[in-house]
Amino acid sequence: MGFTAAPSLLIEAGTAPVGASAVADGLTDDCVLVPLLSPSEPAVTHQLRVAASLSRSSDASLCVVDPTSETPTAHGPNLSRDAERNLIDRAVQSTIRPAQPELLRMRALLNGILAAIETTDIEALVTPSASETGFFRQSLAEHLALRGSCDIVTVNGRRSYDGARSILLAVTGGPHSGPAADVVRGIAADTDAWIDILHVVPPRATDRQRERATQCVDTIYNRIERPDRTTTWVLEAESPADAIVAQSEYYGLTVLGAPTKGRLRAFIAGSTSRTVRHGARSAVVSVRANQ
Repeated sequence: MGFTAAPSLLIEAGTAPVGASAVADGLTDDCVLVPLLSPSEPAVTHQLRVAASLSRSSDASLCVVDPTSETPTAHGPNLSRDAERNLIDRAVQSTIRPAQPELLRMRALLNGILAAIETTDIEALVTPSASETGFFRQSLAEHLALRGSCDIVTVNGRRSYDGARSILLAVTGGPHSGPAADVVRGIAADTDAWIDILHVVPPRATDRQRERATQCVDTIYNRIERPDRTTTWVLEAESPADAIVAQSEYYGLTVLGAPTKGRLRAFIAGSTSRTVRHGARSAVVSVRANQ
């Protein structure tokens, strides 16, 4: 089976729609849903490797959506490493094929995926990071991240990712830190990775700030439940984003919670997330809880 990744998020008016029921018919409950939206080889590889880890660790099916097809392709929760590599190879090969814009029904696909999420128990939706098209303009991937009523796992695909042996989990105590910890726990269970939980405080932080930071990392530590393979760390730095980027060099994967909803709040709080996604020296995963 081959996949054709979407070369563009644009769609001409009047394109034939993908029925929401067609997308839903190919899904199974408790599945990890992976729409192939990027023509980038690193992004596709990163997306499918993370999704496969989550599928195996949560005993959930892996459902891959090809934008040229009306129904996802389902794979069992016990996807072998060889089968995973074959799946990635087929998906990556499709990214270098000539584009077939007449087959792409991206807006309808968006509506089909969102409608299917409403009627199916989705464990997680794994998407590639949106292209840089301006802060106030949303692409298909951004629409899915903001509107999908499930946990959204976004990969940056800017660095090669071949399974994480060590994971940096940067937490702030915000609403998405807990779901980010759940994703890290799933990936670490599949790859036997070491986890470092990091919270950054400003220089000369007050005792209260330090206490809150310690409580934050301790809460996440207890949630992950891997005491033999997890440590916590409170670091002083002027810029949280720069500190995370600098530390990312020593890890195979960096994970952080997504910025909060709201354009103005995201513009301020999201600056750290954007800086890390674009500057990190490891693969990056961002997690948003929309449930």
